[in-house]
This record gives sequence, structure tokens and C-alpha cells, in this order.
Amino acid sequence: MQTDNARRWWALVVLAAAQFMVIMDTSIIGVALPEMQKDLGFSQGELQWVFNAYVIAFGGLLLLGGRLSDLLGARKVFNAGWVVLIAGSIVAAAAQTAWIEVVGRAVQGVGGALIAPAAMTLLMMLFAHDPKELGKAMALYGAAAPAGGTAGVFLGGVFTEWLSWPWIFIIYIPIGIATLAATKLLPAVGSRRGAVDVLGAAAVTAGLALAVFAIVRAPEAGWASTGTVLQLLGAAALLLLFFVIQKTAREPLMPLGIWRVPRL
Repeated sequence: MQTDNARRWWALVVLAAAQFMVIMDTSIIGVALPEMQKDLGFSQGELQWVFNAYVIAFGGLLLLGGRLSDLLGARKVFNAGWVVLIAGSIVAAAAQTAWIEVVGRAVQGVGGALIAPAAMTLLMMLFAHDPKELGKAMALYGAAAPAGGTAGVFLGGVFTEWLSWPWIFIIYIPIGIATLAATKLLPAVGSRRGAVDVLGAAAVTAGLALAVFAIVRAPEAGWASTGTVLQLLGAAALLLLFFVIQKTAREPLMPLGIWRVPRL
């Protein structure tokens, strides 16, 4: 029993480390951006997409990642997320052109969107039976996110100054491999039957992407310009479509009934 208890807390370390790394990926590029701009030929406006590509893919696909975790099994999706994140890191580190760098960052975001909800599901499975332990586990897991954001700024500067900017992505490869080796500590979960709301995922991701694109371009194009207004309206239409899909889908990504839960 004591061994099982220790195993659960070691599993929590793996999950918290995953959360740490996923959030660190949003901030680790900051100091390296000038060097990336010089080496890859980014314009000043395009440079923001090194950050935006990750965040849009990560945020837009979180709901889909959670759904896949429910259907396919949280540990399988957690492992798949790390494989995707490692692949994106390899592409981003090896990029020789700006557009390949942005693709690599988007792939990293897809990996993060699979890892984060699967990690939360696994945490709940490990500790849900004891509310007191669950509170402690959630505190540690929650602290990993701001710690990762802070560490990313520091480590991005260290790697860029003492090595080179590709190392901010290379570091994810050995860590990802080590995490995959440690997932034997995590509970195995079987798959179950169900539908995936691909249309809903596409609508919310496209809506977020178009909204961010409009905001990024607005200072240059003008907030009142026809292009900016049409892009923002298009983004609003796509997000509205997402909510319509959620209302009509048999198995939606985000059941609208959750908004009636008082504690939400």
C-alpha cells in the first residue's frame, strides 16, 4: 500500500513536469526572437507568429485533446502528445526558413494540446478518491504552470546567450524521451466508444486563429480598415458557429450545460 502511494506521488511529479514544460514553451522563445529573426529572415510582423502559432494550436485544440483523452485513454493521448511535441521541437530546431519555424511551433502546440488535458485526467484518476490528497496534488500541479512560464524566460536567455537559439527547442527532445520512459508510473485507461466533434474543433481553432491574425495585423493595417473589420467579423462568426455546433452536436466538445453548474 505504501509502495502504491509513493508511486502515485511520483506519477504526480511526471504530470507536473509535463505541465511545467508545456507552459514553458510559451515563454522560452522571448529572448531568442531577435536571433531567430536574423537567422531565418522574419519580418517584424511575422516574428510574432513564432509565439502565436504555438498558442493558437494549443488553446484551440485543448477541447479536442480532452475529448480524445476520454475516448482513447488518457495515458495513450499523453504519450502521443509527447511524440508530437518532440517532432515539432525537431522541426523548430532544424528550421532554415521562417515558415518552417512557424510550422514547427504549431506542431508543438498540437502536442501541448494533447498533453495538458490528458495530464489533468490522469491526476484526477490518481487522487480523486481522497479530497485532501487531491487538494495537495492540484496545488503542486497548479504551481507548475507559473513556474514554467518564469523558467522559460530565464532558460531562453541562458540557451540563447551560451549556446544558440535552436537549443530552446532541442531541450524538449531528451526531456520528452525521459517523460515517455516514465509514463509506466501512470494509470492505464482503456478506450471507449464515442464520436469526435471535429467540426467543432475546426471552428473554434479557426476562429481563434483569425482573431489573433486580425489583432496582430491591425496596428499596421489600421483597426478601422476593411481587412481588419472583416477578419474580426469572420472570427466572431466562426466562434458563434462553434457554440451552435455545441448546441446541436450529439457529443459536443463543450456541453453547454456546464455553464449552469454554480461552482464553475
